[in-house]
Amino acid sequence: MGILLLKLGYKTAAAICSLYYTIRFRFFMVLTGGSCGSGLKIDGKVFVRTQTNNTIRIGNNFSLNSRPGSNLVGINNCASFQSFLNGKIEIGNDCGFTSTVISSKTSIKIGNNVKIGGNVRVFDHDYHSMNYSERRNPETDSPNAKSEPVEIGNDVFIGTNSIILKGVKIGDRSIIGAGSVVALKNIPPDSVVAGNPAKIITKE
Repeated sequence: MGILLLKLGYKTAAAICSLYYTIRFRFFMVLTGGSCGSGLKIDGKVFVRTQTNNTIRIGNNFSLNSRPGSNLVGINNCASFQSFLNGKIEIGNDCGFTSTVISSKTSIKIGNNVKIGGNVRVFDHDYHSMNYSERRNPETDSPNAKSEPVEIGNDVFIGTNSIILKGVKIGDRSIIGAGSVVALKNIPPDSVVAGNPAKIITKE
């Protein structure tokens, strides 16, 4: 198969890969009761995990790179969308992601024209309790992990290898610098944020 794709040429091989993975992604979205609009383009394997149907909604003209050859930024993992408990993921129109991991127990809303760089993680919850005694027992650990909604506004750009944590609200047109760990609850529109822990560098 690999030799055949090489003979077809890079552009043709890439188009075939994208077509295959786009069909595959739509299939899994149907299985989980999710929805995605027109103009979908997926290049690479994407894991979709939900506990209840109709919890992932994606707008029109969504593109996602999840294969090492699809983006040379340095993809470390396949993209994944996970919703469990009361989690919901909503992605607007004209968004482009690369190997993004999104996990929701409450709500993650992403606006229109959002660009997310390689290997970014967006979590609206902790995976473990902050209480050491609760972490000792699986029955009390995850159920006591905190969760707060995440909102990412329109025209936001999030740089590669950043992590967006629970309760974060990013205002329209803001930029998150590469490698940032963002725990700020409210980021005003038109801000530039960077660092670990992330801080507001400039604000219009």
